[in-house]
Amino acid sequence: MSSRIRTGPLLAPGNEAEWAAINREEAEQLRASNMALTPAQRLEQGQRLSQQAMSLLAASVKSGHAPKRALWT
Repeated sequence: MSSRIRTGPLLAPGNEAEWAAINREEAEQLRASNMALTPAQRLEQGQRLSQQAMSLLAASVKSGHAPKRALWT
């Protein structure tokens, strides 16, 4: 991260470079953790993410924020 002292909130305009550095660090950490997974762990993680996505889609349809045809059952 930047070594300069921040006087305002991080979300204030002008902190784009600091956000870019934070995003790069997080992406590198995620990539490293994903590379450490075994194929079975990757499959398990993918299945869990797919289930979460379907739950989110079902909740969106149920609350009226997505068309019912979005669920192909």
